[in-house]
Amino acid sequence: KKCSSKFPSQRHSTATASEVEVPAQAQEQKRKDRPLLRQFGQGITARIMDSKEGCNQFGLTEDHYTSGEMIPCLNMQCDDGELASDDDVSGYGIGGGDVDLRNNASRRAIRRAYTESSESSNKSQDQRKGEHGRSSGSGCSVIRLRGEDAASIRGLVNFADNFFEGVDDDECNTPINELGVFRVANNVHCGFDTNVNEEGKMQVLYTKMIPGETKSDDPTLLPMEVGDLVGTQSLGRAHKGMNTLFDIGSQITSAVLGMDRLSTTKLLDDCSSSSSSDQSAMAADNVSNSYQRLIRYLKPQQSNNPEDGETKTDADAAFWPHVDSTFLTLIPMPELPGLEVWCPSKNDAENCDLGQGGEWVRPIADVDDGEEEDCAYVIALAGEFLQLLSDGRVPTCIHRVIPPQHTAPTSLTSSPAGNYGFGPKGKYKPRISAPLFVRPRRKDDATLDVSSDLKKFENVGWEGCEFDSTTATITPGRGLYFEEGLMEECDEMKIWDYMDCMSPNN
Repeated sequence: KKCSSKFPSQRHSTATASEVEVPAQAQEQKRKDRPLLRQFGQGITARIMDSKEGCNQFGLTEDHYTSGEMIPCLNMQCDDGELASDDDVSGYGIGGGDVDLRNNASRRAIRRAYTESSESSNKSQDQRKGEHGRSSGSGCSVIRLRGEDAASIRGLVNFADNFFEGVDDDECNTPINELGVFRVANNVHCGFDTNVNEEGKMQVLYTKMIPGETKSDDPTLLPMEVGDLVGTQSLGRAHKGMNTLFDIGSQITSAVLGMDRLSTTKLLDDCSSSSSSDQSAMAADNVSNSYQRLIRYLKPQQSNNPEDGETKTDADAAFWPHVDSTFLTLIPMPELPGLEVWCPSKNDAENCDLGQGGEWVRPIADVDDGEEEDCAYVIALAGEFLQLLSDGRVPTCIHRVIPPQHTAPTSLTSSPAGNYGFGPKGKYKPRISAPLFVRPRRKDDATLDVSSDLKKFENVGWEGCEFDSTTATITPGRGLYFEEGLMEECDEMKIWDYMDCMSPNN
């Protein structure tokens, strides 16, 4: 028996033709009053709160969760044509141990990497291959890229390094350090915050992008001072890396949801011009809803050294446990660790208790001794919209970021302590991250039509799933986070408007 979320499903009434016409303001309120979407957001909030009580062992016990067991690793490349067929699963493996580097992951393999696997604990080890070990699934995968794709990701990482080198250069940093965060359009901001919330934990560059007039044109990156600081070549390499991430994000979203290229382009904002973009309008009106951030984590103001009698808690986190309002968050794997994802226990999921067991796990690159040097790794976290449109089959990834410590846990000390933020003499090396947030488009034509956009839903390979394309309904009870009636409530609604219902106070 599958579990629904902690909040029982509700049914809501709809107006009949005989009812008196409702004033425009009341109609708008009714549009926002989607009880199942609101309930969906509350369920995610409850899971986040539960994760704060979770274990954080990192190899300090014999039976700990590991990245290699819990977090799938997928070989992918930018799409130069159609994706591999659903029947080709040869490119899929866990943690690199079962991956043939000559092959790329099929759509079915990508889907398996993200789909919760609470039903599979009674299967044999061979049958469970490619799933999430003792976890029901974290919503996180590691993507391995090679060749030009890997080079483009390294170019994006170098762009982030170049930016913060410029921030520290007194000869040229005045414009960017005095910039602050400013409003571009309604609910659209960008800029550079030199000390987020005055907490002394991080510095963040908030960027926005305006799509080019043609597909071959690079978007305009805001704030403009960034290009002045890093130079044209570094900015060009950044755009190439972002294009790679957008391509990978589109492939994952399409594969997981069974969407064709047309529907994926309509709903997912890859910083290209949409069919409804108005080139004659003000530039701010066409700002992409997806964006890049550059984050530098500052040296902790107090030691986290256990010898000093201090312990690390959630209060020390640079980012507390949270989820992202995205399809996917794509992060070039930083040199230094810090990101942790919540891996809920599969046993607890089978008992319909979604919050009592599990561990925090650090996604790492499981590199084989004979692996090509020409590889780059990207951490791909499922966002709220992937869970929503998969009808509860894909968990949105709960994650947090812990600041550097003076020493690493003993199980992670195969490399020098300096790789964990502090060198042997206490010299601090800042951790820099460059996440790309792949979000839905905001335009009016980005409206979900379940019967057409998810028309291949019945063929995506989820065992036992039945889809009626005539009524656009899906057999209930299959996804661990399934909510009866939720997809019907989302039908024919502009996808970004879901946010008003899921997070009304956000």
